[in-house]
Amino acid sequence: MNCIKYVLLLPFFCIGINYLTAQIPTPPNGKKWEKIEELSDEFNGNSLNTSKWAINVSTWIGRAPGIFKKNAVKVENGKLQFTAYKLSTPETVNGNLYTHAGALVRSLKNQTYGYYECRMKANKTFMSSTFWLINKRNEGSGCNVRTTELDITETVGVNSNGANWVNTTITSMNSNTHSRGTTCNTTPTGQQGGKASLGEPSWKGYHTYGAWWKSKDEILFYLDGKFVNKIKPPANFDLPMYLRLVTETYDWNPPKEGKDGMNDSAENRSTYYDWVRSYKLVNDNGNGLVDKVEFNNAPMTINPQTSYTFNADYEASTDREIIVEFWSSTSWIAQQKETVSKGKGTKSITVTLPSVPNVGSGYMYKVHIRPVGTTWREAIDRDQIDNVIVENETVFEDKILFKNAPISINPKNEYTFNMEYSASVDREIAVSFWKNNTWLASKVERVSKGSGIKAITVSLSSPPEAGNAYAYKSHIRPIGTNWQQALDNDQVNNVTVIENNPQLISNGTYYITSAQNDQRLLSRALEQYSSRMHDPGNYDDQKWAFSHLGNNVYTIKNKGTNRYLEVPYAKCGNAQNVATSTTANENHQKWKILAIGNTYVFKPLHCQNVAMDRAAGAVNANVHTWGYSATNNNQKWKIISISRNRSFNKNERIVGLYPNPAQDYVTIIGHNQGEKIVIYNLLGTIVKTVVTKSDKEIISTEDFEAGIYIISISGKSRLQLIKE
Repeated sequence: MNCIKYVLLLPFFCIGINYLTAQIPTPPNGKKWEKIEELSDEFNGNSLNTSKWAINVSTWIGRAPGIFKKNAVKVENGKLQFTAYKLSTPETVNGNLYTHAGALVRSLKNQTYGYYECRMKANKTFMSSTFWLINKRNEGSGCNVRTTELDITETVGVNSNGANWVNTTITSMNSNTHSRGTTCNTTPTGQQGGKASLGEPSWKGYHTYGAWWKSKDEILFYLDGKFVNKIKPPANFDLPMYLRLVTETYDWNPPKEGKDGMNDSAENRSTYYDWVRSYKLVNDNGNGLVDKVEFNNAPMTINPQTSYTFNADYEASTDREIIVEFWSSTSWIAQQKETVSKGKGTKSITVTLPSVPNVGSGYMYKVHIRPVGTTWREAIDRDQIDNVIVENETVFEDKILFKNAPISINPKNEYTFNMEYSASVDREIAVSFWKNNTWLASKVERVSKGSGIKAITVSLSSPPEAGNAYAYKSHIRPIGTNWQQALDNDQVNNVTVIENNPQLISNGTYYITSAQNDQRLLSRALEQYSSRMHDPGNYDDQKWAFSHLGNNVYTIKNKGTNRYLEVPYAKCGNAQNVATSTTANENHQKWKILAIGNTYVFKPLHCQNVAMDRAAGAVNANVHTWGYSATNNNQKWKIISISRNRSFNKNERIVGLYPNPAQDYVTIIGHNQGEKIVIYNLLGTIVKTVVTKSDKEIISTEDFEAGIYIISISGKSRLQLIKE
């Protein structure tokens, strides 16, 4: 059980989730659940209770290549443990070769309808971890000489054979019902099953697997106390069955050296059963109460002292005793008994120890409910918290520090900062946003005694303007005070606010040239100022002055005529002539420019579903608008600086990058297919390398830590990326 450890004002508070017994299904009206002790076990001793369980069965030694071995079974630290291993010497039995050891434990008592559950952590090998019921065929007579099997869960730990469906098996509760070996043709055979996702591999943690065998034709399945599916068995399930806990092999997941987990540690090769509990329905005495008990938020980390107080949630069908025990990893230390009246509630129980416990791990709390005047042997219900840590109280200094605060940001209305802090008692943390020593905004948040990371969002009245000389400031202070009482502070200077959309084309004069030949765009009085394609010449009417208006929107002015590129009369559609105008005040006289590789697309701002088009690629012809398509080469243009008489390409501009800041992914445009993109952190370490498959590359940033990264494209272009 993981717990985020803080030293706190109260001795028993811990941020974390304590294990609570999974909730069994609500019984029908007039009924209540009664535990079947012969089919239940907490495995708290040092050996298997042979009055309830037996190891192995004479009629089945295991499915080759796995053979059941008694030495693979043990009870230790409150758990039944099956440890799989590879035989030092293979064994041949009845012509079958056995190379690996598994385990089988079976109940001595059988039962029909009821609720059966276990808390289990699977092994991480090719072998199974299972919990199921089966009848004995020879105990029947007539048409009941048959086999019924109820698999509550079956899973494996690793996929040794590579089949994709096995990966789903590893992360699921796999349930099934079987009918076979019938002696009467009227008895159906076959199987019916279902699955429920664990959300993680079965070997990664404990889960509670349960089945309510409700009737001969209805079985409900529960995962961690929640209903997940229902199965109608292929035949009547009305024969008494025995519980089985088994680690075995399957022919669809065979052993493979290096891929089957058998070289792993004994812990990872082990299946652990924390407990097995079985219940049957009995008539209710009228009060509708079931005897049960569980800890309520018992702490996982405690300070050394001589007494501890626990809250126990309980339900009692009559007056009962509740006993709370404090254990080391190996032995009982102390306990306290309290009597509760019939009903439901929470009982506060203080356990006094003979001495202060030593600092260390492996301590346990146990609680049970029992009839008044009896002993632990008559316990009706139990709960247990393992892996409790006793540690000395840590003294915290009051400290504050920005964690990975970005030094380049886009203009936004709010920014979130991760503040790494340490607080000797409950404190306030203030974070503020500044420019040129002028306060812009701040936010104050409260933190509890301890240490950790606090996310604080500062909201501004408006996005900051692009520029530098911005700063973040923070301090930690007593609650209800101000900055003058700051106990510690931190500051990040030289923060730059950058534009959301980098300018693709620098302001200047260029030739607008076909991407397919060397003809240029011009406009002159000779053609009534229409824009058309022409062979290159040293003429001002082939030169165009670009002026950036923001967000890669430009006015484009012809140097020869001083007229602006436009779509006359703001027409919008296919085959509309492109010309020039004496003004550039309207949207049809402004152009949105996109980059596609080393070429550019011109869209009139008033009608961005069309683009400037070379009329089917014709030479010496007018230019018009046509429906925009990223694959239409007639809409792709080169922009060539007249001062250098060469293309303004990605090596002379900021290559496209969005979104920035990024969270899960970033898209990079403006490169060529096959170029190498290398991403560095600020320490110069390469964190990712990608060879581009197209001129638009989407790169995952999920694994990046928050901060600033440099993106290099074939060693020529460099971009700055901010990861939030």
